[in-house]
Amino acid sequence: MSAPESILSIETLDIQIAQLENSKFEYPVTLKKLKDDIAKKEQELLSIKRKIDKIEKDLASANVDLETHKTELAQSYERINCVKNNKEYDAVHREIKERTKFVEDTNRNIAKLKEKLPQTQDELKSAQDALDKTKAETSHVIEDLTRKIASIDDDISLKITEKEKLQNSIPSDYLIAYNSILPGRKKSGKVLSIVSSGDNVCEYCNQILSPNIMKKMSVSKTPVFCENCGSLFVFVKKSLKS
Repeated sequence: MSAPESILSIETLDIQIAQLENSKFEYPVTLKKLKDDIAKKEQELLSIKRKIDKIEKDLASANVDLETHKTELAQSYERINCVKNNKEYDAVHREIKERTKFVEDTNRNIAKLKEKLPQTQDELKSAQDALDKTKAETSHVIEDLTRKIASIDDDISLKITEKEKLQNSIPSDYLIAYNSILPGRKKSGKVLSIVSSGDNVCEYCNQILSPNIMKKMSVSKTPVFCENCGSLFVFVKKSLKS
């Protein structure tokens, strides 16, 4: 393997290592977001279930109250036939009026609850469907991210081992130049700028290269750097860019 090809292979590994290192932060954030979304939908579902429970309890309580008010109203009607004077009649009449209002108000409350119950049950179904859909769409992603997070350090170690083997095939001056640039580009792992004979632009910074630099690259046996961004040039006769 020629020096340029070897150093390109090392850069490929460094880019992969950088991506894995970045993933140490990115994967947990993504995983948390997915899990939080599921937890939020589960909480929404639980909230609706509690709402339904309350409506059903309120409905049962209102039905008990209705029977109580009806019984008391019937008792008031029975007493009105036993009054002895106008004062007693007026008192029982007020009682009937009050208890009639209780019955009417309770009936209205029951009607509202009966109307609200199926609406809330529809909300429950929609929330359950949304949760099921989210779980179906993200379960494999969550499993994949969890697996990747667990294996990141091992994956990095494998890449480093592979890189160490390739370094032996690279001239020391190229390796020293490469390693002097890499620390400042750890986040991307991108150190090299590939330039072909039919190109005159730095791949890294898009700087147009002078004829002197192009000539120097084509004949030099030592590292050549971009004057603008400091990237290490790898000159190839045929473009490797897709």
